[in-house]
Amino acid sequence: MITPSHMMKSPRRAEAFTLVELLVVIAIIGILAGLLIPVLASAKQKAGQAQCINNQKQLGLGMQMYVDENSHTFPGIASRAYGYQPSDWIYWRTNTALYPSFEKSPILSELPGEVRPSLRCPLDSSNSARESFHYSDGDGPYLFSYSFNGYGLDADHKNVGMSTVVDSSSGSPVIHRVRESAVRNPANKIMLAEEPGSGSGRENPIADGPPVSDGRWIPNSLTGYRGDPLTTRHHGKADVTFADGHVEPVTWQFGTNAANSQLDL
Repeated sequence: MITPSHMMKSPRRAEAFTLVELLVVIAIIGILAGLLIPVLASAKQKAGQAQCINNQKQLGLGMQMYVDENSHTFPGIASRAYGYQPSDWIYWRTNTALYPSFEKSPILSELPGEVRPSLRCPLDSSNSARESFHYSDGDGPYLFSYSFNGYGLDADHKNVGMSTVVDSSSGSPVIHRVRESAVRNPANKIMLAEEPGSGSGRENPIADGPPVSDGRWIPNSLTGYRGDPLTTRHHGKADVTFADGHVEPVTWQFGTNAANSQLDL
């Protein structure tokens, strides 16, 4: 049977977006992306800071356990200037043929393996500044974010920082221990600092030198030396651990006040 031509269905022409409709869709997608990207970036920042704070809480716990088990004495300064010491709080040197690996650091060794923290803030994501800086001592870059309050010795060979210092400048080592009882107002004294991972002011408005270079945070000295700045990567603040074990974000200016780091103030 032949179907009459007026009863045959003609093929339906595919409908297409007009140029105006396409432009409207693109504009809507752009607006949504503009709204979502800052929200996602903020969420990433908050998550990174939460992990950073947790890292420091665990390090603070390890520090307290070390102090309790070592005659209430703080560990070593872990600095380039004083060289490697077994008492250093962190074994950071990259030449593991000569020095212990960081996993064997005294503070980490105090903590069970399942709760050992990262020594790196998740938002401290690049090593380029560390690796491009020239270190003449062969110890390599410092690949971590946190450092320990360590003024070192003043002109009178007095240790006013929180870390124990082993001074071998005279040829035989002299140990300048720091006991927990020497810390006045521990709730206000920075113990572990978060330093910039990049130089040239990218993570701090006054950081015109190299990024964090060793395990020692040098606060403002008694002679007015500016010392090492705190980072500003957490919405203009750095996460720091205080001597009583609590962690909180502080401005970089907080780190320039000697009353917040010098033990006898």
